[in-house]
Amino acid sequence: MKLYLLRHAETEWNREDRIQGQMDSPITREGEAAIDAMAARLASVPFDCCYTSDLMRARKTAEGLLKSRAVPIIEEEALRELPLGPWEGMLFKDILKDPLAQVYLNAPDAYHREGLMDFYDLYEKLSAFLMRLETSDYDHVLIVGHGVSIRALYHVMEGVAVKDFWSRPIAAPVGLGICNYEKGTWQVLRRADAEDGLSY
Repeated sequence: MKLYLLRHAETEWNREDRIQGQMDSPITREGEAAIDAMAARLASVPFDCCYTSDLMRARKTAEGLLKSRAVPIIEEEALRELPLGPWEGMLFKDILKDPLAQVYLNAPDAYHREGLMDFYDLYEKLSAFLMRLETSDYDHVLIVGHGVSIRALYHVMEGVAVKDFWSRPIAAPVGLGICNYEKGTWQVLRRADAEDGLSY
């Protein structure tokens, strides 16, 4: 089985370097163009299905990538972005003034907000998602998620601990990653990391 993993297209808040979390903002014109270009690039891949976060920016990216293709699009809660509470809607530079932001970025294993999902919860949800995929008979699966959820998916596959979450940058918008599952083992074949691992 091959997974084709993509982060959603650039949004207005991405351009402003504003935290989205589980809030949303419109996809930019450049983001739409990137979706069209990637759709053409993936046109020959015979996808069995597509799993997408149910947040608008991911769902619209998935729909644009598949256009009129008869590929089922399934909303998957595990692929949602990590909720970031009062930071959502704030500029990234402004959250850095919050001491909890230093925990989030430098000690993710200690990051927690009461009543909200943390990195451990995200790993657990994505582990369960991968286990369901492993029992399927799919050959080619398209996955559309978010910077943090896609990075977490790679880490779950490779056994990277939560404390080392930020050891690599998050994916670039509409960046294509490819993973393979064979004989009970996941392998990350390709990443599409952003150059700047801190901005959103």
